Amino acid sequence: MHNPTRQILTAASAILLLALAAPAQTNPTAPAKADETVELSPFVVSTEHRDGYIASESVTGTRVKTQIKDLPFSVSVITSEFMNDFDFFDLGSDLAYTASLNSVDTQGNSTLRGYGATFMLRNGFYRLGLIDRVNTDRIEIIKGPNAAIYGSTSPAGLINVVSKLPRATPYERVQGTFGSLNMQRGEINVNTPLGTVAGINFSQLISAEAQDNDTATQYAHNKNRVFGYDLLARFKDGSTLNFEFDWSKRTGTADTGALPFEYNIKTKTYSSILRPDLAHFSQAGPNSIADRKQQSIYLTYDKQYNRVWSTHAGFNAYHRKAFNFNNGTRDQFDPSTNQFTRPTVVTDPLNEDGFAVQVDTLAHYPLMNGKIDNKTLFTFDVSNNWRFRQQNGVNTKLYTIPTINITAPDYSLPPLDAFNIVTRRDHVRWHIEGLLLRQQVMALDNKLIGFAGLRFDRVTYNLNFGDQFNTGGSNPGSLKTAGQVLHYTDTAFSPNFGFNYKLTPHIALYASHSKSFSPSGQVAKLGTPRLDNETSIGWDYGIKASYLNDRLIFTTGGYYIDRYGVKTTQTDPTTGLSETVAAGTQRARGFEFEGSWSATDELTFLASYSIVGAKIVYNGDSVTDVGRPPAGLPESQASLAWKYNFRKTVLKGFAWNGGLTYSGRSYFNSTATDARRNVYAAGSTLVNTGLTYTWKGENGFTHSIRVSAKNLLDRVYVTNNGNLGNDRAYYVAYTLNH
Repeated sequence: MHNPTRQILTAASAILLLALAAPAQTNPTAPAKADETVELSPFVVSTEHRDGYIASESVTGTRVKTQIKDLPFSVSVITSEFMNDFDFFDLGSDLAYTASLNSVDTQGNSTLRGYGATFMLRNGFYRLGLIDRVNTDRIEIIKGPNAAIYGSTSPAGLINVVSKLPRATPYERVQGTFGSLNMQRGEINVNTPLGTVAGINFSQLISAEAQDNDTATQYAHNKNRVFGYDLLARFKDGSTLNFEFDWSKRTGTADTGALPFEYNIKTKTYSSILRPDLAHFSQAGPNSIADRKQQSIYLTYDKQYNRVWSTHAGFNAYHRKAFNFNNGTRDQFDPSTNQFTRPTVVTDPLNEDGFAVQVDTLAHYPLMNGKIDNKTLFTFDVSNNWRFRQQNGVNTKLYTIPTINITAPDYSLPPLDAFNIVTRRDHVRWHIEGLLLRQQVMALDNKLIGFAGLRFDRVTYNLNFGDQFNTGGSNPGSLKTAGQVLHYTDTAFSPNFGFNYKLTPHIALYASHSKSFSPSGQVAKLGTPRLDNETSIGWDYGIKASYLNDRLIFTTGGYYIDRYGVKTTQTDPTTGLSETVAAGTQRARGFEFEGSWSATDELTFLASYSIVGAKIVYNGDSVTDVGRPPAGLPESQASLAWKYNFRKTVLKGFAWNGGLTYSGRSYFNSTATDARRNVYAAGSTLVNTGLTYTWKGENGFTHSIRVSAKNLLDRVYVTNNGNLGNDRAYYVAYTLNH
């Protein structure tokens, strides 16, 4: 039996042997003098963006700094200045300016190209939401199964959040924002060079944020707190070591925005009538808890040994703690009784811990007297993740939780210590080992860029599902379902290849093929059998264009993704028994356009357009799902954003930005088998805008006042997930820079 790890290591050794000979064809790198500018690591992108909105490089697409126009697939970048101008306070904000991306929330969930993802990356490491702009430099979105270079992934790609790093020059930034729904926010960044000790230059960056705001739902409010500390050491040889500590906390109560349907409680029948007037009615009342806290450390080392060899090594450890209580809502409202049905109320603590190590080794070398430029990347990573979750309910013979009448709501609940019957107890661990070998070749006078890669992952699961007990019936507290312990290992190969060919100096053709996997064990529950990995196969193809000295850049193309092994239920034809299997199939076809135009030194435009044609092909016994789109998927999206800096007129100091976003029709209960099935959210267009005035003060200080509005026209709309959209909101911000 072949050992896949050994096979990849052997292949890596063979290819890297070419690189060992490469230094003979190049001159050795001279040590950098102390006063020389040290070239950035090939694993770090520049923090400078043209016009603030336009990024030319990405590190997420290939794990190595690469020009976006040279990539053989689609990558989108959202810069920190764009987030500030368009009031993206966290990653739960409206990201409709990115083609095919929607349904992003603060817990790490998103939908990309029609498929959902339950986590994201931060600096290339696993992350479960709680992202704030205060310590974020950029957000990079790699689309399609090409994201498998990071291991298990959603079929449609991944979001990678890149944090801010300390800089060599000092700066301070303080901002206060006030706005609708009693929004109060303060944020600060302080970057300080610390000097040189024993030839090592140190600098630090401190970032902090505090935000309080109400919501349109009575009783609901949120509090966010963020603190980040970075210490960067630059060594004489040009290598760097960065330490980062990141702490985030979000507390609040249940916010309701989902549109309820009129529902007959007696017959348990839905109608197709929506009640937008009740979308923000509080179903939980004041007695709900939605608390989350996360703390992480990152340690990153970058070293370029010579013109050929360089290394990027990273370590991450995290602890995430959440507690949820009485946060559930229902879309069932009975107009005959004026009552909402009540979801099951449980206490739901969740603790997650993990650590990971990643080592990227890059060899960049020429062959054939420089006619062929090669980049060989070998990556090894390992991670451990633990999750403990225990839900407790109450004895329903001793306590009754009332339904909610909108006329005289009774929000009373049993005391927290009465929730002492275990209804779920999961203690799970998964250990991942991954190897990646990727070869890139540039030839034909740099017109052709080709790549091929192969990743191998081994995921080992230890799943301990505890006993579950009855909260009702004749004997509350009695055993309902016996627990089980599972231990198994899954493996997966994820190949990819593609090319980017410059047909003319301005137009490049690109195409790529990739395969990804998502292990089913990460979403396993008590009673779920071991299932095969979910896999996806995809193609990306199109053109990348660059005109007017890179002032006009756009990518347009198509894609298709086939998703196999989706968890579903089907009836065994022999036994007649229902069984859970990995047999579901889905398919996504789509078109995307993203572009930017620096029309003048003062005026910049960004635009995007996407069509997503995702369909369910097979879903076991749920035959009515076939041909239906996934729930909450807009048929199309479009955006236009601009910024104009008044630099040469009497309005010097002013800057105006604006944006239009369009989200097409979506069926937010597309696979329901009742009257909700064909109810949809109509397409909607929103207008956002902001006006900033900046002036220079004394002693190097710069002041800015900004007034902005989201949903400027106060449109009433329904989101693609069936929530009532946010009303018009105004914000005023003051920023002090030094």
